[in-house]
Amino acid sequence: MDVLLSAIIPLADVWVILYMLLGLLAGVLFGAIPGLNAGIGIALMLPVTYTMDPLTSLVFLTSIYTGGVFGGAITAILINAPGSPSAVATTLDGYPMALKGQANEALGLSLGASATGGLLGMIFLCVIIQPLAAFALKFGPAETFLLVIFALTSIASLSEGSFLKGIVAGLFGLLLGTIGFSASGSMRFTFGQTYLMDGMPIIPALIGFLALSELFSRLEEKDVALPLAGRLNFGKIVKGIFMVPRRVWAVLRSSVIGIFIGAIPGVGATVGSLISYETARRSSRTPEAFGRGEPDGVIAAESANNASEGGAMATMLALGIPGGAATAILIGALTIQGIVPGPRLIYEHQDVIFGLLAAEMLEQILLLAVGFVVAAAFLRVIYTPYAVLVPVVLAMCYIGAFSVRNAGFDAMLLIGCGVLGWLMKREGYPVVAVVIGLMLGKTADAELIRIFQLYGGDFTIFFKSPICLVLILATMLSLAAPLWSAYAKRRYRKLNLTDETGA
Repeated sequence: MDVLLSAIIPLADVWVILYMLLGLLAGVLFGAIPGLNAGIGIALMLPVTYTMDPLTSLVFLTSIYTGGVFGGAITAILINAPGSPSAVATTLDGYPMALKGQANEALGLSLGASATGGLLGMIFLCVIIQPLAAFALKFGPAETFLLVIFALTSIASLSEGSFLKGIVAGLFGLLLGTIGFSASGSMRFTFGQTYLMDGMPIIPALIGFLALSELFSRLEEKDVALPLAGRLNFGKIVKGIFMVPRRVWAVLRSSVIGIFIGAIPGVGATVGSLISYETARRSSRTPEAFGRGEPDGVIAAESANNASEGGAMATMLALGIPGGAATAILIGALTIQGIVPGPRLIYEHQDVIFGLLAAEMLEQILLLAVGFVVAAAFLRVIYTPYAVLVPVVLAMCYIGAFSVRNAGFDAMLLIGCGVLGWLMKREGYPVVAVVIGLMLGKTADAELIRIFQLYGGDFTIFFKSPICLVLILATMLSLAAPLWSAYAKRRYRKLNLTDETGA
């Protein structure tokens, strides 16, 4: 604690604060624009830090990371186009809230939950950075594979209609996730397209399935006016922020889930937010309200999403293992400054590391101000006349898909996913399940191949670890819950029918 308090002193420098604010602003904007993300923002700004001292450069880059994690929620709520894959869970209740005229409240909830979850993540990081990193090392291929499978079981509850359609949509997403080079070096389902060698591009597919399909659905309606999301109201945004402290237990639970999932290399915020969302839904007294504009759904997704940053930073700093693209670039930034991440980092560069942790806490507080301004500015976009808004949204989607690799193929893929998503919605298949399967499928596939390579197909490995046994039990319960719920509803209707007929 003494070291942490002494590390706060350099943060009083006006230039450090300025770079922190600029980093947060850039991060929120990068995160909010579909096709961009925090990792891209950090990569673009990395050359700017070459002449900075180690602490200032790390503060600037981690500010972009912090802002980017929240920024994806803005467009996820307003136009159903998550700026990053980790914000997909936010669309499940954030966008329905906007359709009900509660966009202000949804943005406030997202901002408050993001800042609170991120702050809790950093506090936990200070306390358990080494034990957490040691725990993360216990996750081998079997544990990681089962963790992803557990996250995928949430697909079963994403369909308001048929349970089977939710499973089919999720399996279709898993199939899309196997496109390209596998972990064993074989090529699958590319059909001669070099653009698919690295797998299905996530950003074009994500924007197409979620944003473009929704736009096509709106055009199909007789009334072509977008539902009024509610006029910009600063008071309601603030009200949404203050709703978060009233749900202390929900925020704490989601943050802890995000921290531990974020600490597992290669898993990240997407899995953490999905598991947190599903946990909140199953533990709620009104689970049927989730997916229809439930504030607790936004809080669960955003708290875990931002708290995962603390877990990812713990693994990066203590072990030198990146959890994703953003932390991989941060490792490069540390190396440029002559700092090597790993077990000895905390002892050899104690002042820089604890200064960084103190800065991360301050960033979460300043995120409230920066995020408030950017979210309010984006909210005004929703009230643009429909004749202007639709071409602008289409252009944003097209540019976002094209700019990732500057490939016309990605733009065409965007249109294809949009049309396919629109057709799936018409038939009652949840497109969110496809997106989740696509994002997590590659990880599950790679870990399963590693299990075959390491253990020769000996599946008893799944029953030799306590972590595996817990995850298997959780997966079975997760799959059984919707089936039991459907059985209970049928039995309830049958009993009511019997009472009415007097039989």
